[in-house]
Amino acid sequence: MHLNQKNPLDIIVSETPNFSDAEAIDIVKINYGLDVTVKKLVSERDQNFLISTKLGKKYVLKIANCEEDPVVTDFQIKGLMHIMLKYDNSIITPKIKNSILDSDSIQIKKDDSKFNARVVTYLEGEPLWTSENSIPDAYLARDMGRYLARLGKALKDFTHPGSNQSLLWDIKQALFLREITGYISDSSSKGMVDEVLTAFEGYALPVFDSLPWQVIHNDMNPDNVLIDIKGMRRVCGIIDFGDMVYSPLIIDLAVAAAYLDTDDGNPLYLINNFITGYNSERKLTLDEINVLFDLIKVRLATTIAIAEWRKSFREADDPYLMLNSDDSSVKFLERLIEIPREHAIQTFRQICASNA
Repeated sequence: MHLNQKNPLDIIVSETPNFSDAEAIDIVKINYGLDVTVKKLVSERDQNFLISTKLGKKYVLKIANCEEDPVVTDFQIKGLMHIMLKYDNSIITPKIKNSILDSDSIQIKKDDSKFNARVVTYLEGEPLWTSENSIPDAYLARDMGRYLARLGKALKDFTHPGSNQSLLWDIKQALFLREITGYISDSSSKGMVDEVLTAFEGYALPVFDSLPWQVIHNDMNPDNVLIDIKGMRRVCGIIDFGDMVYSPLIIDLAVAAAYLDTDDGNPLYLINNFITGYNSERKLTLDEINVLFDLIKVRLATTIAIAEWRKSFREADDPYLMLNSDDSSVKFLERLIEIPREHAIQTFRQICASNA
């Protein structure tokens, strides 16, 4: 299998799959032999359904965008299978359910388009974003860091032809954002994004070759972190491997850290605890530490730019836009930009040195 490289803007512009509930029920019945009820889930570029059997078993039907190369779909499937075979129960991820023909994916048609789809198990747990307290405390931030580091270890030796997909959410391709920053209407926000991209080009990009690279999850946001709310508040699973990609490993940490905003006076408070947990499982290199702050800001800039650009070609009632309509990324980036770069780097160095 070979990956056909595309402009990372293309797949987000393309229309998402638009299967009805009835069509989803038929797809599952025909291909998996299950009688189910379904509920649509919000997704940026694919279409996902929560499916429930009469016996109460839950799965997720994931229908990939028709613009997604089949090798990328296979990459995501094989990544989950690799984790299941490679690691122990300290990492909980969805599992692939094979079809009645014993295939890990299926191809479905609608109108003149073909879509690759698969069914994965539904994981119990409350998404951090919808939990009673969506902002983690220091303990949970450290636990999230440890969990992500263990996930990185599980993926360390995973290779696949689809791992180098063209993905706008892949920070190593951040300079593509310059093609869409003109859609940012607020001049202050646009100025911040431009500043962050310039710093990325000057500080981070030149040292990428010296960093450890591997396949990474690349999307530990609060929607994808599952929390055990029945006992001690801790991570009990991670979902959504759609942004998985081959990139510098430190990007995995930067992506997660970009969502660790806090009302605390120190905007680095939760990030520092997250780094503490991560570094306790997997030691960061000096080069990684030196670019981490830049990469965190790039992720926030990416969120801002893509949201503003998406508004130009989606309707106002687009579910993904409605779910991501607040300006928290702008506010968090404002707070981080006020922190001198060298101060953040020294803080991160001290954290990693103290639990070395």
